[in-house]
Amino acid sequence: MCLMGVLLRAGDRVLVLGLGQCSSARLREWAAALTDGFLVGVGEEDAVRRVRRELADLENVMFTPGSRGEIPWKEIFFTAILDAEGGDETPEMRRVLRGDGRIYSIQP
Repeated sequence: MCLMGVLLRAGDRVLVLGLGQCSSARLREWAAALTDGFLVGVGEEDAVRRVRRELADLENVMFTPGSRGEIPWKEIFFTAILDAEGGDETPEMRRVLRGDGRIYSIQP
């Protein structure tokens, strides 16, 4: 499914960077496209608390504090990264992305 120029497959494991720039509606839309996958959002603590509260009804999402320079996840796990911060690609992003994974710079 292509949403706002982002190709998401049902089984994707998606990392969203920059939760503070993402609306809950947009996160909900992406999570709905992941019928067999899930979405992990990383951002500042205030943004994490906000989206946890607003999207508590969703089962295929997880939100955790972190940053593009320190992603609290294991290596080569994600199939897609949605970067709402618009910065340069970091070694951390490459570390957690599978070899065939995709990185999208998004406008939230």
